[in-house]
Amino acid sequence: MDKQQRLRQMKQENRKWFFLRVSFAIPVGILVFLLLQTNTQEFLYGGLLVLTTFLYGYALRREYRFMSSFTERTRAKRFISLQYTFDYVLILFVGLVFPWLMKSETATWLPFIGFTIGIFILSVSERMIDEKVKQSDSEQPTRREVRGW
Repeated sequence: MDKQQRLRQMKQENRKWFFLRVSFAIPVGILVFLLLQTNTQEFLYGGLLVLTTFLYGYALRREYRFMSSFTERTRAKRFISLQYTFDYVLILFVGLVFPWLMKSETATWLPFIGFTIGIFILSVSERMIDEKVKQSDSEQPTRREVRGW
């Protein structure tokens, strides 16, 4: 399968993954809001937040398997796995760590600075890893190509 065929199939599936991501983002956002607003139901909202975050990780793993199924090169698969791992770590911080830091009220500015630094690191590393994927398998579309950036 050449690069254009791969890219076309990946873009088609990426639309499905987008709706799945949105279907997780909305409940996570609501749960973070409810967690930060309550003092009585912290364990309920926190537990639901943890569950939703881990379910998102499972969905992300399925997406990774699909995207890496187009290449046979182990090195390219490793780099693709690394991209999805970075995405999931950022989701863990945004969905679990930052709300708990804000809830503890020890440092209210820390989550915002951490989020900003995390986004910066993710964007830089994603570009670097895209280049490594391209070097490992020239027929494998990069994430920027799939997402249309």
